[in-house]
Amino acid sequence: MTEVRAQQERPPLPMPILLSFVAGYVDSYTYLTLFGLFVAQVTSSFVVAGAEVVTRDYNIAAKVLVVVVFVVAAALTAALIGIARDKDRAALPLMLALEALLLAVFTAMLIFGPPVRTATDWHGIVAGLFAAAAMGTQSVLVRLLMKGIPQTNVMTGNMTQLGITTTELILAWRRFTRSRRGAAAVREFEDVRGQLLIVLAVALGFLLGAASGAVAFAVIGITGALVSVAVVGGLAVWTATHQ
Repeated sequence: MTEVRAQQERPPLPMPILLSFVAGYVDSYTYLTLFGLFVAQVTSSFVVAGAEVVTRDYNIAAKVLVVVVFVVAAALTAALIGIARDKDRAALPLMLALEALLLAVFTAMLIFGPPVRTATDWHGIVAGLFAAAAMGTQSVLVRLLMKGIPQTNVMTGNMTQLGITTTELILAWRRFTRSRRGAAAVREFEDVRGQLLIVLAVALGFLLGAASGAVAFAVIGITGALVSVAVVGGLAVWTATHQ
């Protein structure tokens, strides 16, 4: 199977759900271990960085660096996907493996490095940058390699899409009932309903991941971050064997 053909196929729904779970899970871990650092929801880092200008919190550098690293990782991931396509190689398992590697470095720095005691601890900041790079990679691989799948680590846009798709579903249902269930109306209704279910599943996956990350941190501690590495690594292996 060529990469072009693979790109035209929608991935199994559990895959984006698991990726959104990982994004929420990692965001909870970075927020709790790195003193309010968001790496998946980059918008939050913009807001926190702006607020810290007024509060004179000197952790603003970490928030700004997270945004920069997220963008750089996204650009590099897009470039790597382009290279993989040129060489007729399956890009999805490679990009998932890259994300797993970045998450592994983040986790290793937390587990084996010195304790992160303050928001300005350089060790914690660097660990957070690897997590941000992983989320930048995830954002791009979902957008470029998963047809019909919303972003798995940016929930603001998904909530907007959820409202839009709900309205579209209601309108499609009205046309469906008024047309005496014609073929075109049935197809439109099923397409909109399917898209709504996907957006809702991804959003719930992120929420479950964020809650699970918080619970894992409280019960297990820093080693609980290994869950994110295991999930993404497992997805990389699965896609490699199925493509």
